[in-house]
Amino acid sequence: MTPIVNGLADDYADTLNVYRLNAAEPDVLALQQQYGVRGHPSFALLSSDGMVMQRFLGPQDEQLLREAVEALLVE
Repeated sequence: MTPIVNGLADDYADTLNVYRLNAAEPDVLALQQQYGVRGHPSFALLSSDGMVMQRFLGPQDEQLLREAVEALLVE
């Protein structure tokens, strides 16, 4: 999934921020709970004010993630 996430980060660098959390690190537990991350890989698309707009659990197709990002960018 790293190449897909890195590609999204590169392609949308001017319009969104991409953050990666390592679920094995104990200091990210609060963020996992805050955003409802219950497994990995997980993806959460957030609004500019931090509200979770969409969640994905498990490996995802790159096109699906791109379409979800594009849909949120036009809202």
